[in-house]
Amino acid sequence: MCDTLFKKTKNTVFFGKNSDRSANEPNLVMYYPAKARKENQQCTYLSIGTTEKTHALLLVQPSWMWGGEMGINDCGVAIGNEAVFTKSSKKKQERLLGMDLLRLGLEHGSNAKQAAEIIIHYLETFGQGGNCGFDKPFYYDNSFLITDGKQALILETAKTDWVLKEVADFGNISNRLSIKQDYQLSSKPFTNFQKTNTEAIFTFFSQAKARQDCISDALLSAVQLNDIMNILRSHHPRDEAKLYRKGSVRSVCMHQSLLGDHTTSSMIVDYHHPTPTIWLTGASSPCLSIYKPCFLGINIAPIFTDKSASLNYWLEREYLTRAVFAGLIPKESYQSEMKQLQDRFIKEEAALWTKNPSPVELETFAKKCADAEEAFVKSYQKQIDEIRNNFHGLSAIWKKKMRRLGKNVFATAYRERNYG
Repeated sequence: MCDTLFKKTKNTVFFGKNSDRSANEPNLVMYYPAKARKENQQCTYLSIGTTEKTHALLLVQPSWMWGGEMGINDCGVAIGNEAVFTKSSKKKQERLLGMDLLRLGLEHGSNAKQAAEIIIHYLETFGQGGNCGFDKPFYYDNSFLITDGKQALILETAKTDWVLKEVADFGNISNRLSIKQDYQLSSKPFTNFQKTNTEAIFTFFSQAKARQDCISDALLSAVQLNDIMNILRSHHPRDEAKLYRKGSVRSVCMHQSLLGDHTTSSMIVDYHHPTPTIWLTGASSPCLSIYKPCFLGINIAPIFTDKSASLNYWLEREYLTRAVFAGLIPKESYQSEMKQLQDRFIKEEAALWTKNPSPVELETFAKKCADAEEAFVKSYQKQIDEIRNNFHGLSAIWKKKMRRLGKNVFATAYRERNYG
């Protein structure tokens, strides 16, 4: 379960996404440099043969797969994908995951249109399918929101069929097909792509329409970075009372429930200058995490080139948020302190761009923010250490999650991840 958004304002363009997956599934933030040589490419489940040179990219990726949930490349192309539930058959056959298609679009797309064309090419050539779940089998097709800061596109798929729609001022996708007849390109003519392909039961219980409508309404008045952050941190009013004990799939900032997923990472791209600012949590639960300003090619936390280092970063912050869930840290005072630091980062980032900063100044600023956030996390080290060893205060579902946290997270095979 996920939500991806696009908003064009008078002064900038925003891209944003929450990655909603298993609560124990680490979302790594990885930098992959450009490659000039041709090579045989192995994706999560299959090889796609020889590929051409690739763009440098930042990828937010589940720890066990080749592809990613969201990312941006050195041409400024950003993509987010969503699970969609369709009538298509044979989803259990191991083909390309939607996350693999996303990475291929980033690796080879120089603009939004080209990235969409690349995803379509690989979709039609190899198909999509295979288990997408970390600790439970989960099969689905995919939709994508693609932008380069100038153009935004929504690509929805069912098996190897697809429709492509251009977005004007704002748009968002969730875990449902939404394009009916209002598309510009398609694999073949459709009277109503949504109606033809939607699997109604899974789509209904995902509550994607509630989340999609919530974001769409909020985007109407969103003009500043803080507005986008607030959208991605938002909860359904009916979830607030038992937010960290009994979550639901209604909320944009999703928390674990018996059937649902959990927001495991969040990302915003602000295209207000030639070098986009990438705001990353590098952690789950954006309502309890700080977005750090980052820049592509400057590999300062939460951006890593080593998966183990990225995992350790994510896990440390996961223990912190679960300490809040357990009541070891008062939520109100924690969020107040968090907000002060977040507001400082936003203010200082805006001031930085008035000085036409050099790459060295961007790196210095990113390091300063990373260090400040690290100090914030370390100030709760006592509670972090306590929750590692004592699950008291957590609900039953979270206690169960704690027993498996951090185990076998790099194994591609489902059985090895869960029974190895």
